[in-house]
Amino acid sequence: MSDSAVRDTYDSHAQVSELRPVGLDAVDRELDNLWRDANARVAATAAHAIARNSVLTLVIFTHQRADAEQLLRAVHSLTTQHPSRAIAVSADPQQQGDAIQSYIGTYVDSACYGEDILIEAQSGAVKHLPSVVLPLIVPGLPSFLWWTGEPPWGSELLESLVDGSDRLIVDTSEMTHIERSFAALDDLQRRKGARCAISDTSWAAQGPWREIVAQFFDAPDVRAYLAGVEQLTIEYAAGDEDAPTNNSQAYLFAGWLASRLGWRIQQAPSTGLPSSRQHILRDSAGRLVTVEITATYGVPQRTWWSPEVGGETLNAGERADLDQEGRPWVRTGALMSVYIASRLEGQRATFTIARERDLANATTACQVPGISIPSQRVHLHSVGPQHPLAEQLQTLGRDAIYEEALSVATQLLNASPRRGSA
Repeated sequence: MSDSAVRDTYDSHAQVSELRPVGLDAVDRELDNLWRDANARVAATAAHAIARNSVLTLVIFTHQRADAEQLLRAVHSLTTQHPSRAIAVSADPQQQGDAIQSYIGTYVDSACYGEDILIEAQSGAVKHLPSVVLPLIVPGLPSFLWWTGEPPWGSELLESLVDGSDRLIVDTSEMTHIERSFAALDDLQRRKGARCAISDTSWAAQGPWREIVAQFFDAPDVRAYLAGVEQLTIEYAAGDEDAPTNNSQAYLFAGWLASRLGWRIQQAPSTGLPSSRQHILRDSAGRLVTVEITATYGVPQRTWWSPEVGGETLNAGERADLDQEGRPWVRTGALMSVYIASRLEGQRATFTIARERDLANATTACQVPGISIPSQRVHLHSVGPQHPLAEQLQTLGRDAIYEEALSVATQLLNASPRRGSA
């Protein structure tokens, strides 16, 4: 029997069995039964048995059951690459009570067998979640904790789940209190990083921008201008002018460049609109560097895994920069443009990358005295991670460059340098 025929044996286009309730003490036993049932059906067709070959456990924490189910579907798109046991936790603070309910399901294709566990907890039972979730992690395999939204910093719940994981995955573009969140995240990676690495899907998403900016200075006769940078301006996406903004990606990018070039904070940001801030830093030679962070309003924004997005992260073959109605969008706070001005021996050079109106492509422009650098048009998704989550699941090690960028970004956001950094 062909692989396509085997797939047709299951429920499905999506090949996902319906989540069904089970007792907490019966989760592993019932998953074993589902596995045996699946292979019994395959055996009846004389096809190859399905390997129950999970390579990791992924714990997903959210606050709504609908979001938990949506995130499980997002994980299914990774099954052939990262067959896993996915544990989605829905802890709705609006649900009063002390109950915890568990559900299980399977995800099957011709090569892999994935396991889904959904844990629903009412508000009074949240404190018990570590003792429920941690025993469900497959021993001997890497474990990942993906926390959607803003984690409850410093809580016993977060600390316990981080202690039981090899990597914590967050998305700072989903957070609402950026200064506090960066400070808490930086503190967490300092305390827990040796045991549990920290990663941010927003950091991965802006990878193409870092790569393109680094390429500006590949040529030796241009590289010298890195030592003379005097201005960095970063524009980030924002929605309506009266809506809150999220400048996390802009500050991560500023933190990256500052940490790579050895800049130190000189003074607190200027006062003004929250959407526009200016910082004064000094480079390693003591020269002043002005860093400006500014919002670009009126840009359509989405959470990459949200139901209205029809990108390749959820539905293979569709463009990741269009929603289901064909409209362009970017993730919240995405970079819109980066402008760098540098002066070397009295000569000024500028380097720019800016999104085009379609939001998926960017154009570069460089003006360097005596050097001709042609403009380029880059499709951002073609040089970025194909799946916002996949890159996070491919390594267990710490990302020292991210950690240093986060640390500097935290200092910038909180407006006061650490001792000895001025």
